[in-house]
Amino acid sequence: MSVIGACRVLERGIIGFGALVAWVTLIPLIAVSVYDMIGRQFFHVGSTRLQELEWHFFLAVVMLGLGYAYLRDAHVRIDILRDRLTLRTRAWIELFGCLLVLVPFCMLLIVHGGELALNSFVTTERARAPLGLPMRWIIKSTLPVGGLLLLLAGLSVAIRNAMFLAGRAPSPAPAGGELQRG
Repeated sequence: MSVIGACRVLERGIIGFGALVAWVTLIPLIAVSVYDMIGRQFFHVGSTRLQELEWHFFLAVVMLGLGYAYLRDAHVRIDILRDRLTLRTRAWIELFGCLLVLVPFCMLLIVHGGELALNSFVTTERARAPLGLPMRWIIKSTLPVGGLLLLLAGLSVAIRNAMFLAGRAPSPAPAGGELQRG
């Protein structure tokens, strides 16, 4: 298997995991949010646990979907400027962006998020609210896991851009829907 092929396999795995996370968390997030909103608005009944569950689902979908969003080219960019650049210039910017910004950011998420999650597990941290959710370490674990997924996605994109710049790949990465087509 070629380096580009290995990158594509890794990227398909990250995208598959991101899609699974979206389906597993978005539907319960919507259901819990609607249920909580109806309870508060019409029956004047609120629930601390439901509100915490809402932000737990939200954080899970955001953190565990970062790699997916990056590979799908679904994150914020300055498209007006980017669309005017050559493919080689885009590849250089993406390569340097990955190595100088994305990798250090992901390392911070992995290391410090991992410390937060581990500390939370060891101390059996729970919500501060008396009726809040226990096992805070579960949601805090999405920080290092999400950072790892984004790091793997970023390294794959960096490798593919380096290969493009070396003339060994047909196009720069990420290319959004490219993984769907093959």
